[in-house]
Amino acid sequence: MHGTALRRPALALALPLLLLPLGCDGPAAPPPSPEGPSPDAASLFDPTTAGTLTGRIAWSGPRPVVPPFRSRARPLLGRTGGAPQDWPNPHAPRIGPAGEVAGAVVFLRGVDPRRARPWDHLPVRVELRDHQLHVLQGGRDAGHGFVRRGDVLEMASAQDVFHTLQARGASFFARAFPEPGPTCTQALLAPGVVELMSGSGAYWMRAHLFVDDHPYYARSGADGRFALERVPPGDYELVCWLPDWRTAERELDADSALVWRLKFHPPWETVQRVRLGARERKAIDVAVAAP
Repeated sequence: MHGTALRRPALALALPLLLLPLGCDGPAAPPPSPEGPSPDAASLFDPTTAGTLTGRIAWSGPRPVVPPFRSRARPLLGRTGGAPQDWPNPHAPRIGPAGEVAGAVVFLRGVDPRRARPWDHLPVRVELRDHQLHVLQGGRDAGHGFVRRGDVLEMASAQDVFHTLQARGASFFARAFPEPGPTCTQALLAPGVVELMSGSGAYWMRAHLFVDDHPYYARSGADGRFALERVPPGDYELVCWLPDWRTAERELDADSALVWRLKFHPPWETVQRVRLGARERKAIDVAVAAP
């Protein structure tokens, strides 16, 4: 499924680059903002009544065949940007031999931040490397990360090519990386999902950040299992989130007719209602299937 192909005027290539900053001044944090982390988050957390939610994410139905994208490594140079090569679809589900799904994001909706445990996810750094987006957090290199609302995101390029990084969704910003090394920072002030992508024609590059006031976010491991620890008793929605790998729309460069930007179908979620009692340990298995 290739979706709708649109041609953009040739001037559209130059304008975004002119409007973007030409680099980063360093890792200095932004000025204080009233929209920082919730000041009373975890103020009512009671560890003596907290429970645990565990489970396993499993694929249901036929396994999808997700082909790679084919493009030149330096799309800014058009048809002179090197020989075409394959780039993996970053949204392809990781399904194991027994149907276990690795790398799915699992989180809770309906959490009162005051009753949540203190935020304990480590800071996030995004690196542009090998024409891919790497989200580094707590020793993990993944396609997504978890950020407390108001905290600062670090971004840097480790590749000797011109890169631009764009953010859409809960936050909207862009950064240019003319050379490897300098670190940019950006405070993420609005809760929700932030989609990260290339603004320089490497349309296959994608990553996601989940911004919230509570820390009840996890990813399934290689065995498909997940755990949400120290959850206050209550009624919640348990959400399993996966990005959609299908192309909804393509934007072509008017001069080279190469794909310049790609839009995926919206992510899909599997939602279950769950009631957790005091000190309860509850297991919930989640079956996911192609949309």
